[in-house]
Amino acid sequence: MTTVNTGAPEAAGEPTGQQDAAAVRPSRPSRTARLRRGIGMVAVIATGAGVIGLGTGVSPAAAEPAPAHAGWDGSRYWFKNSQGQWRWTSHYSVYAARTGGGSASAAKATGRSSGIKQGWDGSRYWFRNSKGEWRWTSHYDVYLDRTGGGSSSGSAGSGHADDSVAEDRDVETAVQFALSQLGVPFRRAGNGPDGYDCSGLVQQSFRRGGIELPRVANDQYAATTPIRASQLRRGDLLFWSPDGTARGIQHVAIYLGDNRYVEAARPGTNVRTSAISSGYYPAFMGRP
Repeated sequence: MTTVNTGAPEAAGEPTGQQDAAAVRPSRPSRTARLRRGIGMVAVIATGAGVIGLGTGVSPAAAEPAPAHAGWDGSRYWFKNSQGQWRWTSHYSVYAARTGGGSASAAKATGRSSGIKQGWDGSRYWFRNSKGEWRWTSHYDVYLDRTGGGSSSGSAGSGHADDSVAEDRDVETAVQFALSQLGVPFRRAGNGPDGYDCSGLVQQSFRRGGIELPRVANDQYAATTPIRASQLRRGDLLFWSPDGTARGIQHVAIYLGDNRYVEAARPGTNVRTSAISSGYYPAFMGRP
């Protein structure tokens, strides 16, 4: 039998087309490997997004000097958490919740206690305990409880204002509410809680003290008893008028004592405390 060579390769040792495809096809990762890769990607994304937080209204004191004491420092409320770490918040309600309402604190033995007078000093209330030691609190109701509702003498002002505490406890409630709104943004026609204009802050603050005032600044002045600068005390209202008339009043703020006041100033700012200055002096003053 004659054998004819056709030129086709022998079957043995020569791969077929199907075998070639199988040889070059990459192997598919196992299900376990795919799962591990997915977990890794989620971890990377979570780390980049910064998903760890501290809770609403509370910020760490990282990279900031520790305060001298708990309470209001002029711009925020400071307190220590359960681990003894300093934290701060601009919201009085948060501060009160974290400190149990704020108890009286001791005066530092730094030599300054010799100049302390009972009452409001512009930032806190001072009084003596049963041992004759100076203590302070930022809460008017605590001060009244520890002093039996006694009178107070404020720190000296500029010589033209009485910086004593508000005589009416309802007025002090209004002051404390206004201070608790520090940091809330200005909003035209804002009545809170997420924004205020000047008269909206005043109206809502005094409403918390059970005192109803009109909504507009010049109407609020008409609803108060006009007073002079020498009669000013904590809780009185300050009014500014570009044309110097009561009808032209366009701004109102709550006096705090020590020549300072709390206000919702203008768009682009937050509720803040400011100082009375000769360049921006209130035209009118009134007592609610």
